[in-house]
Amino acid sequence: MTIFNRTAPRIGRRIDEPTQDTIEGTFNLRQASLEDAIRYGGPITRSAIGAMEFGGKHKYIVVDTKVSYLMRGMYPAIPGWHTDGVPRGDNLDPGGKGEPKLSAQDSGKINGSRYHLLVTGTISQTEFLTRPLDLDLADGRDLYKNMSRKVAEWLDKGHVSTIFVAPSCHVVEWDWWNIHRAVPSSGSGFRYLIRVTETDHIAPRTELSEFIRAQTQVYLPTEFGW
Repeated sequence: MTIFNRTAPRIGRRIDEPTQDTIEGTFNLRQASLEDAIRYGGPITRSAIGAMEFGGKHKYIVVDTKVSYLMRGMYPAIPGWHTDGVPRGDNLDPGGKGEPKLSAQDSGKINGSRYHLLVTGTISQTEFLTRPLDLDLADGRDLYKNMSRKVAEWLDKGHVSTIFVAPSCHVVEWDWWNIHRAVPSSGSGFRYLIRVTETDHIAPRTELSEFIRAQTQVYLPTEFGW
C-alpha cells in the first residue's frame, strides 16, 4: 500500500485575470528555463512566476505553459486521476517515456520534485484530492488507469468533499504524492496553464526551437461532436 496526498496542496498568491486576447497571444513553453520563460513567456507567464515561491532545494527549475482553446466537454489534458514526477523506465527518469515505477518513488531513494501551478479562468480548473489515501498499485503501464479507477470508486463511497478545485489565477503548490486531474471544459474560451517544476531530474531545454511549442492539443470524449 502507498499513501498519497501526504500533505494538502498549498494556495499561494493571486495574479490579475488576463484578457482572452492576452492568453491567445501567449507562447506555449516546454521545459524552458526560468530565465527563458521570463524572456519569452509574455506578461501572464512573468506575472505567474513572480507570484511563486521557490524553495531552492533542487538542481533545476523548468517551466511548462499551455494555452488551449476549449469548447464545452473538451479536456485540456489527458483525463484521469494521476500524479506528476513518477520515476520511469530502467533509468528512473521522470521525464522519460518508460513505464512508471511507483516502487522506486516509494523507496525514498529518489528526491521528489516540487510543483507550482496556476490556471486562469473558470471553465476548466485542475482538481486535487486533499485527504491522505492508501492505494495498492503495481508498477507498469496500467498504473494510472488503476489509480483513476480506484480513486473513482473511493469517491463514489461518499468522499467527494475531499476534492479541492484550484482557484482561478492563484498559485497552487504541491508534490509528487498529490493526486489530481484535468476536468472537461464547462464552456468555450482560451485557457492558460503554467506548471513550474523544481526538480533534480529534468534539465531545462536550451534551444529556442526546443522549448517554444508550436502546437498544443485537447482531448475529447468519444461522443463529442460539432
